[in-house]
Amino acid sequence: MAEIKLFTKNNCEKCDYVKERIPEGLEITYYNVDTTEGLAEGAFCEVLDKGFPILVVDDVIVAEDGTPVLRKLQEIAGHK
Repeated sequence: MAEIKLFTKNNCEKCDYVKERIPEGLEITYYNVDTTEGLAEGAFCEVLDKGFPILVVDDVIVAEDGTPVLRKLQEIAGHK
């Protein structure tokens, strides 16, 4: 299965919206870029200058900024 990372930040309505609606059955590693660990991983994946939330699959940015992230997660989970 693909390695799925979801980058979020504090006080982000789009991030909260996506997190509340993530399809069941997906193994996702969450990173909050307002923490040291999340900031380091975000810098490594080159996502810090993007719109949040950001979805990274197998080290490739596949979606950012709310609804596109949720659609991609649903697609990965097999929900269309």
